[in-house]
Amino acid sequence: MGLQNQLRDVSSDSIPLLLLLHIAAGFNYLRSYLLAFLHSLGISRFHSHTPAIAEDALFAAVGSGLAQLVILSDQLHANYDLTDDDDDRAIAAASSSSMCVVCRSEYKEGDQVRRLPCRHVFHGRCFDAWLHELKFNCPLCRSALVSDECVALAERRVGSEVCSWFSVR
Repeated sequence: MGLQNQLRDVSSDSIPLLLLLHIAAGFNYLRSYLLAFLHSLGISRFHSHTPAIAEDALFAAVGSGLAQLVILSDQLHANYDLTDDDDDRAIAAASSSSMCVVCRSEYKEGDQVRRLPCRHVFHGRCFDAWLHELKFNCPLCRSALVSDECVALAERRVGSEVCSWFSVR
């Protein structure tokens, strides 16, 4: 019941990412046991200190590609669950035109729509196809879906998580 409801948006394209996540988690698990075993034997490890500036650059470089996927996932999740009432209000408030500029068809009651931060509204399937082309901006005004600050923050967060998974502690 609950699992099916949570996975209704998972496309087949995200399965390799989930597989990579599980492999990284398994690697981290095995690494922890190996390090605990070495520590119990009294084997000291080599510790190197990386300057904070170098860590920032490393985290940003590692997380740059993955951060876009994380942000895209957040954007899709934030816009997916709109009720019919929300759809009608979003269409009325955000658009003087009742036509989707991507597919050029009229909005109908009960259509699933996505409202972007710039307040433009599109059919859910139309905007998903736009994102599938890796276009991370509004189809109408070309404004970015996410601010540069959010992208930089996501790059650092994802980069630090990936580096911590594969680093020797």
